[in-house]
Amino acid sequence: MASERFHRFSHGHQDLVTDVSYNIYGTRMATASADHRIKVWDLVEVSSTWTVTDVWVAHDASVTCVKWNGPFVGEHLGSIGEDGTLKIWQEDVSQAINSGRRWRQIFRMVTATGVPYAHLDFKNIGVESYYAAITRDGHLTICEPAEDHDDLSSWKIMWEDYLCKTPSRMEETGYRLSWHREILPAWPAVLAGLDRKSLSLAAAVGTTVKVFRTDKDRKFYIAATLEGTKGLVRDVDWSNGSMRGFDTLATASKDGFIRIYELHTPGAASFATSGSGTQEQKPLLSHADLSVPRPTRSAIGAGLAGGVKGKRDEQATAPGAVRQDVKLVAELELHDALPWRAQWSPEGGMLVTTADDGIVRLWKKSIDGKWLEAAEIDGTKE
Repeated sequence: MASERFHRFSHGHQDLVTDVSYNIYGTRMATASADHRIKVWDLVEVSSTWTVTDVWVAHDASVTCVKWNGPFVGEHLGSIGEDGTLKIWQEDVSQAINSGRRWRQIFRMVTATGVPYAHLDFKNIGVESYYAAITRDGHLTICEPAEDHDDLSSWKIMWEDYLCKTPSRMEETGYRLSWHREILPAWPAVLAGLDRKSLSLAAAVGTTVKVFRTDKDRKFYIAATLEGTKGLVRDVDWSNGSMRGFDTLATASKDGFIRIYELHTPGAASFATSGSGTQEQKPLLSHADLSVPRPTRSAIGAGLAGGVKGKRDEQATAPGAVRQDVKLVAELELHDALPWRAQWSPEGGMLVTTADDGIVRLWKKSIDGKWLEAAEIDGTKE
């Protein structure tokens, strides 16, 4: 891979950079730092360089995570910090660039457990926005806008619960979240009864990853559990491309392995077959399926009216509570390095990983179906 495709620049923060997030188009970047600040950068396409458009003090302690929300209702950023708060910022284009006032806080929530948040992630279905946040003691909160998805200044809790026992203070923990970001789930799951607008969230908790979905009653249930790691799961990422008929997720574990999993729907082979026994593609999707109307009131909010907590009783039968089979398809060993992050490319065909040796690795699937390392970028060398 040609080195001229990459360039280095000084981030300008006064302390360590703790997180980086790109917008959906890859044209804007936000960096979070232990200096309590967030910086927003815009890509200058002519020169392929990044320029700072604003920087501000976002939290009263280190900013540990920053995330872009979808651009369909304006430009928004979410952030969490060691001060125990979660904030949402909206861009005000009437303010001057680099004025420190271009991004204004429109929402703030303090952790309910007294323990700082560990991770934050947004989900979009058209103009609808949702967020999930998890604390360092394993308390998960999933929220949606309180009234209108055009207004992200007020949110209400859809479901909250502890995903594990509270760890001791001396215990190392790891909590990461990743939404399924596509408009529709994998079609075999839909044919099996999963709601077309089901929300799907992967949550890494200790050495396992729990995959949550919403059923037709808009209640969350555990659809699958990813296991097999012998160390703490430090990251999880959900790949795009589920319309091929199954879901793909990747994890980065402290045991030195990157693992790739597939989620398959039981009985999927019989869902779209003709009388002759040959596979035929059913006309599952239309333009109407892909267009998401602007809601006046959230469908999920309506489904949870009456004070329902939002979690499905795992012992009860429920329409659309489709369980899935987990298949571990690859274990990629980093040998002397321990991985920290794993992220899929937008089209889902390449996996990018980072490790404590400073090397960025790119993995691709070979013709015979094996995942192989395609390139290395040594981040420790000039």
